Amino acid sequence: MANPSLPCLVFEYGDKRPTMLYGAADGARRPCEIDVLLTKQNWVSAHGWVLARDPDTSATFLWDPRDPEHGRVALPSLAQAPAMGSDCVLSGDPTGPDGCTVVLTEPDESVLWYCHVGSTAPKWARHEYDLGGRLVVIKEFRCWQKGHILGLTPYDGKFYYPIHHSKYGVLEFSPEPRLSTVKTKGIKLTFPPNDEDCAHSYYFLLDLDGKLHMVSIFFLGFDMHTIIDVAVYKMGFGRSRSVRVNNIGGRAILASIMSSSAAWCPANKFKLRPNTLYWMSPFDKRLHVYDIGLNKEVVHECEGTTSELSRPPFWLVSAHHPGPIE
Repeated sequence: MANPSLPCLVFEYGDKRPTMLYGAADGARRPCEIDVLLTKQNWVSAHGWVLARDPDTSATFLWDPRDPEHGRVALPSLAQAPAMGSDCVLSGDPTGPDGCTVVLTEPDESVLWYCHVGSTAPKWARHEYDLGGRLVVIKEFRCWQKGHILGLTPYDGKFYYPIHHSKYGVLEFSPEPRLSTVKTKGIKLTFPPNDEDCAHSYYFLLDLDGKLHMVSIFFLGFDMHTIIDVAVYKMGFGRSRSVRVNNIGGRAILASIMSSSAAWCPANKFKLRPNTLYWMSPFDKRLHVYDIGLNKEVVHECEGTTSELSRPPFWLVSAHHPGPIE
């Protein structure tokens, strides 16, 4: 089986239409021929590795999109399947001498699953947490909304997730999970406010060169079709302020804003534009390619039927471990 052109977007339909792959480099649409993607439950990670679970045997493993059949790391069985919309994150390279921790966070429950790969007796564990919540009031409608972990990102031996622009949650294992928070001085916006509804944003974290960064996509008010700005910030903690950067080197960031997560890959190696952000918009159903240095965007028609998908489109990227790049 020929590998698809990586990175690619995966479109899974809820009917009899075949799963399709959209190549970011060439714009080609191909029927998916990756057996493990078609027959198993799958959760992608920002490291490129994909967590798979066999619904018949409960067996789990990680697989590398470069070699889905042979590039695998076996994991313990998982009797109860987490929700398909769960976010998957790895603390590092599962093939390294120290292994890694695999974490799944469920989207609508205060629950996470974790497994320490490389430990003497690895097993999956389920952990319920309590982040409190808030009262949501919309006219006569009132609902208590519990806090959930979204956008979990590995950094400096821990996992971080955004709460808002100046406060972040921290998850660490010793070996059981422990949650805490850390504050920052926030970010300084570089565009002038237009009115009280000047900006609404989607933002997510990722590790670049061993430094935690945040990527923000700013929209005009709640008009999700009008983009004001796209920015990348190197996060500062303690007395350090987060600083906007205009160059991420020869990388292309690939974002999934519906799950508040992102991956990156060497741009030239995969025939992508360097110093760019690629993201699939659920609002106009097109692929946006934003040049971070030039502040310019190109939009591509990608797939016009995302409302009929069984889940939001997601990226397949080459498995790798974050680190420096030219």
